[in-house]
Amino acid sequence: MRGEYQELSCPFCDKGKIQAWHIPSVWMEKRSGRSSLGKGKKVIRSSDVWLIKSGCSNCGKCPEEVEKKLRELNII
Repeated sequence: MRGEYQELSCPFCDKGKIQAWHIPSVWMEKRSGRSSLGKGKKVIRSSDVWLIKSGCSNCGKCPEEVEKKLRELNII
């Protein structure tokens, strides 16, 4: 699984650092092998995946609270 660690600032206090694992979206091609209709293909895109690994070191918020706030603010 490809991805990278990123540090985000805390959405509550803007001083603490949050450790997050980010897996970017990828394009995938699916092919159908129906001989009567010819070979077709469909291209789909997977969504970004964010896994919050730690809470805020400054204000003490847990990872679940931080993830919920980041999703509300459309940061992740």
